[in-house]
Amino acid sequence: MHRRTRIILVAGLGLAVALAGATAASAMLQPGGEAAELRASAAAGEQADGYMGVVGSASGDIRAKVEAVNIRRRAYYTDLASKRGAKIEEVAATTACELFRTKVEPGQYYRLADGVWRKRDSTPVPLPHYCG
Repeated sequence: MHRRTRIILVAGLGLAVALAGATAASAMLQPGGEAAELRASAAAGEQADGYMGVVGSASGDIRAKVEAVNIRRRAYYTDLASKRGAKIEEVAATTACELFRTKVEPGQYYRLADGVWRKRDSTPVPLPHYCG
């Protein structure tokens, strides 16, 4: 895929996620919920691939909750990708941009594509190049 086409596709997917209304994406981006609790616990954080990850070693309960969140996200990404004729990974990455912008609060963890967990300080999360 050409770079320009990819940028347009990612921008379009971002708009689709923003307009998703009462869908799973809307629920993902709403305050509260299991993902918010996991982020607040510092045992899990958001990743550049659009999924949550476990930070360090965590209990089986935390791992199960992260897995449950990721199963719901994967279902949403799959559905939206099929509707938009996009790849699941592109939908997930576009959603990650929005999660980084709006959901990772100071003191919470995030992981960019380099695989390193970082704790957000008072500055915004540095967004991956594809976020635009």
